[in-house]
Amino acid sequence: MQTNNILDFSRLGKYMALHLSVSMRTYVLGILAMFGGMSIFSVITIYSNHTVYSQSDIIPFYYIGMYFIGLLFTSMSFSDFSSKEKSVSFFMLPASSFEKFITAFLFTSVGFLAVYHLCAYTSFHIIDWGMMHRYDKHIVRDWDFFNADKGHIYLYYVYIFLHAIFLLGAISFNKASFIKTLLTACLVPVALGVINVLFLYLLFGNNWIQKPAHLPFVLVAVEKGGNGGVYMISQGMIDTYIFIAKYLLTPIFWTIAYFRLKDKEI
Repeated sequence: MQTNNILDFSRLGKYMALHLSVSMRTYVLGILAMFGGMSIFSVITIYSNHTVYSQSDIIPFYYIGMYFIGLLFTSMSFSDFSSKEKSVSFFMLPASSFEKFITAFLFTSVGFLAVYHLCAYTSFHIIDWGMMHRYDKHIVRDWDFFNADKGHIYLYYVYIFLHAIFLLGAISFNKASFIKTLLTACLVPVALGVINVLFLYLLFGNNWIQKPAHLPFVLVAVEKGGNGGVYMISQGMIDTYIFIAKYLLTPIFWTIAYFRLKDKEI
């Protein structure tokens, strides 16, 4: 019978176990550092002069930690590429490119989010206990993490999208992948903005208003001879943009990351 060279669950399980055993020390130290940092934050919050009355008072730290730690961890997922010897050893392991990619994907997404939220949950209860002990008040749970009307859930959409970007960066850049990916992620919107400005000059000359009166690739405000107007793309195009951003863009980058890894193996 022909061997499955793409995905074999038995082989995947063995590779995950090997990856976990090799990286266990790093993961444990990382978890301890993350939990220790949150615990220190909890103690500082309890004994500072500022009283925390609600979740919304401390929720920015939750999101900052999730983004920074999560993306930094993701950018280190293929650290073996930093040296030629480690890279050769990585590709010599008896697992397919897809299995290696899935392992890195699961550890940096599901694994990280599970551990991070466990640490954040514990830290929150430490703060809540401290506030109750010191001020005789519980923290008001006033933050709906998955509220779509207030845009809270889209913070997770953005994180998942950035995870795909930084996973691709971890595979593409052999060294300093976090910094290089961050710079690239900042330069791409700037480049798109420049392209948008060039199109505006080609279409409207100097008549378009160079203020926050336009949204790149969506609408533009134009003024000519004292008369102004706003040009906007159709609602169908806007809905298409939203659909692509929510459901297609992230899987596309994950797919590109996988094929980038496969190309490196070749």
